[in-house]
Amino acid sequence: MAGVSEREASHSEGCRYISVIWPRLSPTRSAVFFTINAFAISWLCWLPLVASERGLNVIPLSVSPLLVLVGTFGPFLSAVTMVARRSGFRGLGQFISQAFRWRVGVHWYAAALLAPAAIRLVVIAGHIWKGGSVSDLSDSARWLAIPSTFLIVLLIGGPTGEEFGWRGFLLQRVQPLYGLLGAAILIGVVSALWHLPLFWISGTAQSHLPFALFAVRTVALSIISTWLYNGTRRSLLVVLLFHASLNTWPNTIYILEAQGTIGPYLSTTIIYAGWAVQLVILGLLRGRGDRRKPQEASPAIAA
Repeated sequence: MAGVSEREASHSEGCRYISVIWPRLSPTRSAVFFTINAFAISWLCWLPLVASERGLNVIPLSVSPLLVLVGTFGPFLSAVTMVARRSGFRGLGQFISQAFRWRVGVHWYAAALLAPAAIRLVVIAGHIWKGGSVSDLSDSARWLAIPSTFLIVLLIGGPTGEEFGWRGFLLQRVQPLYGLLGAAILIGVVSALWHLPLFWISGTAQSHLPFALFAVRTVALSIISTWLYNGTRRSLLVVLLFHASLNTWPNTIYILEAQGTIGPYLSTTIIYAGWAVQLVILGLLRGRGDRRKPQEASPAIAA
C-alpha cells in the first residue's frame, strides 16, 4: 500500500479484526449483554449452593461463604470485561476512575454516609419505644467496630461488587433511553431478581426476608442511588459509600429480635421508599441525566 508503513497497515488490519470479533454494540445490546453476563457469573456460584441445600449434594456447603462472596462480584466482573474488551486498559482506567471522583459537595457525603446512620438510629428508637429488644448499645466494642466493618463491607460486602455494574455501567446505557426514573426502577427490579438465589441459601442477609419487601426496598434504594450518581456528575465513590453505609449499620448493630421479627427492616424500607418518592415529587429524577457518552465509548478509545 503506497504511502502507508508496514506498521500502520498492520495496526489498521488489527482494528478491522477487532471490529469483526467484537462489533460496536448499541446501548441496548450492551445493557442486555452486561445483564446476562452478570446473572450468569453470580448464579453459577449461587445455584449449586441452592441445590446442595435441597439435598442434591452438588457442592460442599462448607464452601458456601466463599461462593456467596465471589458471586457478589458478578456485576463488577461483567462490567470490567465488557469495558476492557471494547476499550482496553485506557478505557478500563477511565471506567474505574469513577470511584475516585471525590470533589463533590459535602452535602452529598452527608446524604451517603450520615443519612443511613440517622435512619437506623430512628428505627432503633422506634423499635425500643414499641417494646422491642435490641443488642446492648452500651457495649463500646460494637461502636468501635464500625470503621473496620465499614471498610470490609465497602470492599467485599456488596458495594464494590455491585455498584460498578449497576450504576457505573448499566445506568449510563439505560437512562438515555428510559430517563432517570425509568432507568432507576428498571435497575432496581433487575438487581432484586439478581439477588433471588440468595433467598434460598442459609446464612445470607436475604434468607429471612420476604422477597416482595426486599424488592420494594431495592427499587427505592436504586432511585436514591441514581439521584446520587447523577447529582454528583458520575461520582461512583458517593454511591459506593452510600451502599456501604446501608450495609454497615445493620451488620454492626443487629437489632432484629431473637424471634426474627422483620419490623425494623420494614420500618427502614418505608423510610427509604418515602425518601425515593420525595425525590420523584420534587422532580429530581426528571430528564435523561448526564448526556456524556459512556466511559469506553469515545471514538479515540473504541477505535
